[in-house]
Amino acid sequence: MPIRLDQRLTAIANLVDYGKVADVGCDHGKLGYYLVSTDRASEVIATDISAPSLAKAEELAKENGVQDVMQTRLGNGLEPVGDREVDTVIIAGLGGDVISDIVLRAHAQDKKFAHFLLSANTHPEKVRVALQKCGHTVVFDEMLECAGKVYTIIKTQEGESNLSDDQILYGAFFKTSENFAYFAKKEIESMKNVLAHNPKAVELSEKIEKLQAALDKNEG
Repeated sequence: MPIRLDQRLTAIANLVDYGKVADVGCDHGKLGYYLVSTDRASEVIATDISAPSLAKAEELAKENGVQDVMQTRLGNGLEPVGDREVDTVIIAGLGGDVISDIVLRAHAQDKKFAHFLLSANTHPEKVRVALQKCGHTVVFDEMLECAGKVYTIIKTQEGESNLSDDQILYGAFFKTSENFAYFAKKEIESMKNVLAHNPKAVELSEKIEKLQAALDKNEG
């Protein structure tokens, strides 16, 4: 059965290197099924903390005859996945706090993986910090808008990394990213509108200055 993914999940799928993949917090398993059915992954381990969600993922796999290459495992974060058991770990659609916690807990358990492919809807800076601590370097870092929300998609590989403060806040490649420039301009305009009605919002004014300085580096 063909399956359609939204813009965000399609972008993630297109970044997967062929191999074994863990889809952490898989929900109903659509991304994992898409990866194996389009030959973008040799095998998928779909995990979720929710038994009902995982049951739907398992049903999707069985209905389409891919249960041999799409396992489902109940558990929190990367707990159900072993060290080097997969090549790529996908965690998509969660907040940066949660994603960074999952990554750091796996690191504390001495679990290693060749690639992370992470999509945070909040606090991507915390994800970048966690990845550095785990010995991963960012090879792709972009923002995109889907269904009215802005997401960051980050892909890594093993290797030492030393991101600057601006790179941690705005993205590893913010200086050359057209998407960063687009969203930064929108955010500055939005914050200026708020500031116009609340001139005493000092923190907001400082945030505008920092973001504008980063935008100047992008355009310069």
